[in-house]
Amino acid sequence: MTEPTLLQTPAAREMDPRAREFRGGRFALSDLYRALTQAGGGGVIEGRTFVDCVIDGPALVLVLDGTTFDGVDFGPCDGDVRGMLFRSLNGTMAVGSIPVRDCTFRNCRFHNLGFTGNETLLQTLADQVRPD
Repeated sequence: MTEPTLLQTPAAREMDPRAREFRGGRFALSDLYRALTQAGGGGVIEGRTFVDCVIDGPALVLVLDGTTFDGVDFGPCDGDVRGMLFRSLNGTMAVGSIPVRDCTFRNCRFHNLGFTGNETLLQTLADQVRPD
């Protein structure tokens, strides 16, 4: 019997889930998260830099402190960015989300991802992200 592949998408299979920087790859965020946790990397994608990546969902991203977005394409939102933003009803947790902390996303494209986080983040994204 063979071991299951940690990252399921072809390009992602070649990625090291513990790498500090990812350049030019295409992968499902859930595959990276699963591979990271299986490799003993904890339950948060933390301290990573993503440059020129295409990052696929479906997934809900919990944006934590220190995470920045520079020149990213959040994907189609049919003219209303609020469709990709989610607010936790208790304001402190988002069960089932993929948490990212102290990460930089530069010139990346997101497909089929939703975002949640603190009130300031949600308002900033609602104000600054422009529909396609």
